[in-house]
Amino acid sequence: MCCRPIREKQLAILIWRHLLQAMNRQSRNLALASDAQVSVAQVRVCVNRFLLSQVGSQFCAGEAELDVLKQTWRVPILMVTPGFIAGEVGEATVQAYNCQIAKHTNAEEIYAAADKLRNRHHAAIKTAFLRT
Repeated sequence: MCCRPIREKQLAILIWRHLLQAMNRQSRNLALASDAQVSVAQVRVCVNRFLLSQVGSQFCAGEAELDVLKQTWRVPILMVTPGFIAGEVGEATVQAYNCQIAKHTNAEEIYAAADKLRNRHHAAIKTAFLRT
């Protein structure tokens, strides 16, 4: 019975240490995220500019997600038609500090994925075009 309070106290200390370490990691990650000089909108503009100049006008940047540890933005590349988003056909990775595209799905893979989506969603794409 006399050892139980000591064990509970040690356990409580270990839990508090773990929580403090987790809070420190989280605050460091938030600081890195707030230091990023490129906004979500800027990242999407960067990817859209690349897509228009290198791939085609049927594609656009999706919602960017910041990877704090890698200091990059992950941006899905979407196939779009007027009134209908067919789906994801690739991905671009953008550096968080200078809006440079670090890597992206190559154009041939994007076109192949777009063909598959076009075949899968043919009726919905046709309907979307007729509505516009």
